[in-house]
Amino acid sequence: MKKLQLVELGVISVVLIIGYNMITTLFSIITSLLFGLDTTSGIQIFFILLPAILFFAFYTITFFILGRNITRIAKFFCRQSDDLLVFNLNKAAVLHVIIIAICLYSFLRTIPGILEYVINRFIVYKDENYDGVDLNRWNRNQPTFLSSLIGFILALVLLLVSRRVADFLGKEKQAFEINNEKIESNI
Repeated sequence: MKKLQLVELGVISVVLIIGYNMITTLFSIITSLLFGLDTTSGIQIFFILLPAILFFAFYTITFFILGRNITRIAKFFCRQSDDLLVFNLNKAAVLHVIIIAICLYSFLRTIPGILEYVINRFIVYKDENYDGVDLNRWNRNQPTFLSSLIGFILALVLLLVSRRVADFLGKEKQAFEINNEKIESNI
């Protein structure tokens, strides 16, 4: 594999991630419009949707600019070098990298929910009654917090055992060749 091809694959990966964020932001805007119009006034919905609309515009512009210029960007980073990179990858190594990427993505998706819940536990609002044991704002975010906490713990456990899981799933069957014919072992 050439160095240029590897950089192109990296740029394509970034384009796909930005495209995913673009689509999820669009769905967020559509959901807010469908279910938020009857509960808030026009000015409030505008200020609620403004950050999402700006992110959607940023993701869309970035997606199309990067998507149309993948080869140019890769050539810019490689400086026209045609070095060959020798890879000796097996199925277990590729699976290990994929599992690590999934775990890191899970960390990034769950940490904001955990942080929001923990921060809200220590913020004092003037309009709430603090005599009660169960405050409304603590219970309101609890399902999101529990979901994020469970996802965080599962991602951490999977990250710790990722090498073993990759070795187990990437295990290749033993095969023998006789006269260019593969004979699989029953072991």
